[in-house]
Amino acid sequence: MRQYLDVKDKHPDALVLFRLGDFYELFFEDAVLGARLLDLTLTTRDKGKEDAVPMCGVPHHASRGYIAKLTELGHRVVIVEQVEDPRLAKGLVKREVARIVTPGVVLDDDVLDPKQPRYLAAVVPTKASVGLAYLDATTGELRATELSPGELEGELVRVAPREVLADGKALGDGNALAILQTRIRVAWNRADIPPTVDAAAGELGKLPGVIDARERPLALRAAAAVVAYARATQPAGALPIRALELYRPGDAVVLDETAIANLELVETLIGRRAQGSLLDVIDRTVTAPGGRLLRRWLLYPLVDVAQIRRRQDAVAWLALRPALVERLRGALSRVADLERLAGKATLGVATPRDLGRLRDALAQLPELIALIATGTTKLDPTPPLLALEPAREPVLATLAARLGTSLVDAPPPLLKDGGAIRTGYDATVDECRGLADGGKEQIAAIEEREQRDSGIASLKVRYNRVFGYYIEVTKSQLARVPAHYARKQTIATGERFVTPELAELEKKVVAAEDTLAIREAELFRAEVLAVAELAGPIAAAGAALAVVDTCVALADVAASRSYCRPIVDDGFALEIADGRHPVIEAMLAAGEFVPNDCRLDPDAEQLVLITGPNMAGKSTYMRQVAQIALLAQIGSFVPARAATIGICDRVFTRVGAADNLSRGDSTFMVEMRETATILAKATRRSLIVLDEVGRGTSTFDGVSIAWAVAEHIHDAIGARTLFATHYHELVALAESRPRVRNVSVAVREHKNEIVFLRRVVAGGANKSYGIDVARLAGLPKQVIGRAREIMATLESGSALAASPQLSLLAAPASPIAARLAAIDPNRVTPLEALQLLAELKSLT
Repeated sequence: MRQYLDVKDKHPDALVLFRLGDFYELFFEDAVLGARLLDLTLTTRDKGKEDAVPMCGVPHHASRGYIAKLTELGHRVVIVEQVEDPRLAKGLVKREVARIVTPGVVLDDDVLDPKQPRYLAAVVPTKASVGLAYLDATTGELRATELSPGELEGELVRVAPREVLADGKALGDGNALAILQTRIRVAWNRADIPPTVDAAAGELGKLPGVIDARERPLALRAAAAVVAYARATQPAGALPIRALELYRPGDAVVLDETAIANLELVETLIGRRAQGSLLDVIDRTVTAPGGRLLRRWLLYPLVDVAQIRRRQDAVAWLALRPALVERLRGALSRVADLERLAGKATLGVATPRDLGRLRDALAQLPELIALIATGTTKLDPTPPLLALEPAREPVLATLAARLGTSLVDAPPPLLKDGGAIRTGYDATVDECRGLADGGKEQIAAIEEREQRDSGIASLKVRYNRVFGYYIEVTKSQLARVPAHYARKQTIATGERFVTPELAELEKKVVAAEDTLAIREAELFRAEVLAVAELAGPIAAAGAALAVVDTCVALADVAASRSYCRPIVDDGFALEIADGRHPVIEAMLAAGEFVPNDCRLDPDAEQLVLITGPNMAGKSTYMRQVAQIALLAQIGSFVPARAATIGICDRVFTRVGAADNLSRGDSTFMVEMRETATILAKATRRSLIVLDEVGRGTSTFDGVSIAWAVAEHIHDAIGARTLFATHYHELVALAESRPRVRNVSVAVREHKNEIVFLRRVVAGGANKSYGIDVARLAGLPKQVIGRAREIMATLESGSALAASPQLSLLAAPASPIAARLAAIDPNRVTPLEALQLLAELKSLT
């Protein structure tokens, strides 16, 4: 227990899995917690004793699943391994911390999502600014930025780290970061943050990008914090970090939590599933790095027109070559994840199978380069993004050849399984393997000879780890056992014997197997080191392949779904001809989706007011415009007949609403907070999507708020805006505001039935059709009938019995009410009453 307690003292906040033979054991409070979380039986080392130590355990061979469950629940897990052979140990078997698994640092392929990064983040807040850095330990991607405190939540949602680090003071009760923990549902852990820029730079060393980062000290300190924390989890390996990449939030389209959710970019609003999201529709990547890259492109659309057009050039070049696209998809599908394989080698956790997959992937690079070359002509050369220059590095071909020479064609999953090194590569391996294999052949020959000489046909030569090789004879044949057999063990079915010949052969075979295992391990470690030394070029080649895979996927989508290449420029106009919602269109049969035009221009049609009934398609129309704009700015083709997209710096959405009980906000409060954020942060270059602003309160309040919001966007901000509303009063805005345009979603009435045409037409709607929609939804006939009666009464101008609208603000005092309150009617004479009446009359 002394060894366990020493480790626990150093890692008090982690669960310690302590290796004892074939089990990982947990003790004391770790055992109590682990038993509950993992549904294990809680037992004790000293049954019956008053101070018995609680314990529980999991089998070594099944530990990965248990560790994964603990980290998914937000816990850190310290793995303590035996580092010497128990047979050779004198006294206690030596044990050391092999690795630490945390929610943000996971290397297990069975746990990692191939197409999603696994980020560990750190936050360094001040009142004026916040440093944010995040690291994917599997690939070495390290990025950092500085942003305002108000932007932190949105950026954390976009990055989606699995674990966030901050110092203890920042995570203290009552401050802004502590409140943010309740909103960002990930593991938050305390960590040491370098106090100065020099300390941070010292932690990061000579990593490219560190010198430039000195100008952004909070970002640099956050980057050093994630690196130090991740390094501590890997005592035996180095992190595969190649550079510190600094960025500013404004380098890409700014998307906050609300926009990402409402536009369903990477998961749906209902069920939070990836299936049915925009990413799900366009992700036809066939490699893991390609999937991760496309996800990043979608969450960080570009604002630089030149970069967007470079991507468009690559997608367009491929879209014109469908046969090449299909061949590239086939070739890319055979390429393993070079980025993560290089990372595993650097971390020292690569397996023989990993290196085999890496070798086979590197061997595919010449074929991919040649394939792309087949599409190149003098008049139409290969776009720069598809050139695969990093994949042409000669060292990669040399490494592939080396691994092909050293490793067998199908390496085993684990080194301990043996047989990883190819025959003919090393003389010692060949010699030991020959001795081991030859010894086994000799054992088979001994068995056959002993059966013949003894006349015992059922005699078997067997092996186990305790007794080594032995001869087993059943009870019915014991009388025939030769005299020179030495009895070793009695079993229920017979006896076990050894002979001098068998014992000598066993020594030779076991010695050869031990030597073989040691030598194979030495040679394999050398191959891992050779890969680690070239991790940079390997990862760069993987990144280049990811770009090709992403462009191939976008070209495939464009060709199969008839997307067009949009014109993207620095102007402000946004024009879409026959635009379609990419997700809904993908769910319908070909030709069923009704396309619509859209024009937004701060100088003309700046604010488009959309009216029409529920279910007619207003929300679909607005979302499709925003999604088309974002697709255009990632370099993708878009679902439209033609499109011109003036760059958007931000996309804001206010679509739908629900209570947020965790924040104590009502539906209306959520709506107003989101609207306030838009009005505070939107610029003339932004795209705003507003749906039913003001619907969460009374009609008069709602109309007033919606009207004022629309006026403010028109007069003060000038942003391109789609504004859907059921308040038909807002249609009048077009009469007083020159850049407001009214459109509506067409509906046809026929024999008291309504048909949604899904077509957006000029002009405002003159009817809501709310009762008709309620009837379609299944409300009882008597309710529908009564609703029509009430509507007729309201439209005629007659009053309904209703309470006056209440206000949250106190009404101003009435002088008449104040005068009446001061009168005692029991003491007023008739003359005084007449005088009082005249006084009250003068106050009206």
